[in-house]
Amino acid sequence: MKEGKQNIDYFKLISKYLSGNANELEVKQLEDWVLASSENKEQFKAYKKAWILSGINQNIKEIDVDKEWENTAKQIFSEKKDNIRQISAKPRYRIGNVFRIAAAAAIILITSLWMYRYLEKDKYVNVVAQNNIEESILPDSSMIYLNRYSSVKYPTMKNKKHRMVELTGDAFFEVKRDTAHSFIVKADDIRVEVLGTSFYVDARKDQTQIVVIVKSGTVAVASKDKKIILKAGEAGIYIKKTGALIKKQNKDSNYLAWKTDLLIFEKTGLEDVVFDLNRKFHTDISIGNPQLRSCEITATFNKKSLDAIINIIEKTLKIKAEKKDGRIIFTGEGCN
Repeated sequence: MKEGKQNIDYFKLISKYLSGNANELEVKQLEDWVLASSENKEQFKAYKKAWILSGINQNIKEIDVDKEWENTAKQIFSEKKDNIRQISAKPRYRIGNVFRIAAAAAIILITSLWMYRYLEKDKYVNVVAQNNIEESILPDSSMIYLNRYSSVKYPTMKNKKHRMVELTGDAFFEVKRDTAHSFIVKADDIRVEVLGTSFYVDARKDQTQIVVIVKSGTVAVASKDKKIILKAGEAGIYIKKTGALIKKQNKDSNYLAWKTDLLIFEKTGLEDVVFDLNRKFHTDISIGNPQLRSCEITATFNKKSLDAIINIIEKTLKIKAEKKDGRIIFTGEGCN
């Protein structure tokens, strides 16, 4: 590098400065060079960081490289040139070892992360349903049926005390009975525990509550501070906002329509119909006019497409289904 008519090895000068061996003239030359351009300043900063890292010992976490740089910058970039002070940051190793140390540390870190991710991946099975119903057989021969865009995660190794599954979305479980190992489903803030039974869990993120419906057997549903026992035909409702856990008789006859492809409505209000359609087809249907919510429909839809069902609802209730930006909005003046 050149500075005026004089050839100066600034990297050598930086080393002398950081080691405390630069004289007053050399400090002045270095300061002028650093302040001459942003590129020079960045080179000095990088060299300073490398110098600090070369002094790492057994506990590298104790070194704050950026803080060390700020302290140095305050000294060398002072607007009052008369206040320039000599500083010392002696490395424990020769500067030639810096890159070997950094490279070795990087290799160890990358290898450790890779091994961790590989081993963690090997410990769990993740089953994800896209725009279809997904079936999964667990190691204990229990069955999980995932609704669209839902997922489960469970360990590959058998636990001595229980069988654990983590659910996102909604799914139906057919659990093989095992009195020695309880079957637990974790869904947000609740835990569903059984020995052998069949049940449905709706833990979709966009819903205000988590619902557990028991088809057969007995199920225990627990939140942080409450627990209820459900039998076949009963439902447990967990209100996300308040944390309330409620037990009641199940009145949702279509909770498995997404699995059976059968929807049955008997004088069912449009609001409930819309809920069932959104759950089955994973769509975004809403009611534009509140007066339409209580409009009732009686019909059976066996393996019908969403478009076919929407068309029948329009003709039956004499309302319109407006489609906009992937949404369907029922509009009209009321029930006739």
